[in-house]
Amino acid sequence: MIKDIIIKIEDNKLLIVLKKELYEKDAVFSAAYKFTDKCVILIEPIDPFSIGVYFKPKSDPKDVDLEKIAEDYCNEVLDQQIRLDLEKRYGNIRELIVRHAFLPISNLKDKIEIE
Repeated sequence: MIKDIIIKIEDNKLLIVLKKELYEKDAVFSAAYKFTDKCVILIEPIDPFSIGVYFKPKSDPKDVDLEKIAEDYCNEVLDQQIRLDLEKRYGNIRELIVRHAFLPISNLKDKIEIE
């Protein structure tokens, strides 16, 4: 199953094909950024429904386990997408909690002496 997602296109290059209906652009780019220290990454549309993430190692390919990096990327893009989904679903609750937590401070500003 993962073989359908991670495709070896050359000896030292891999392609990951992601469905646009599952992963937002922000998740794809945020996940890719975490691997830019190890790989040159190119992201481009493949067709109207898929996006391609191409990986090429920056250093000697013998020193880099490109397939492991690609597998880690798959986990990272999932993590980033879940973060986005949770923010959409519960972000307003977090904002309310933060706002409520700092309300008492604004009421005490005039009572706090700042030197």
